Amino acid sequence: MISNDRKLHIFGVAELLKKYAEEKGLGEDVAQEYYLLGLLHDIGYEFAEPKDYNNHHFIGGEVLKKQGYKHWQEVYWHGVIDRDYESELLDILEWADMHIDSSGNYVSFEDRLNEISERYNVPVENLFSKPVVDRLIKKGYK
Repeated sequence: MISNDRKLHIFGVAELLKKYAEEKGLGEDVAQEYYLLGLLHDIGYEFAEPKDYNNHHFIGGEVLKKQGYKHWQEVYWHGVIDRDYESELLDILEWADMHIDSSGNYVSFEDRLNEISERYNVPVENLFSKPVVDRLIKKGYK
């Protein structure tokens, strides 16, 4: 089930992706496409048992693949450290995902990692999200 906090995060990611497309002048169709991706990026939580939440991206990607969704791979691979799939849109999704906190607010990478660290009581350096942020920074995302 998707919690209220997760919904705030999802809508925040969708809004940020739409804004990104608009600011880059990518056109209304792309802005709509990016917004929809933001809405769907955590859909796996709806179909996962709590013990499987760490695999929400795989679960959501598979659901969307079955439905013929164009960007199922971005959902499937977001947040995965070692992967065989890369795309610019995947980077943009991860950038947005790591800038929106659980209240739907835009935050820095550092603040987002600290929030996740506190929520799961795991040191930042041990978070699965830390290498994702490091990869984004290395690629020039801020």
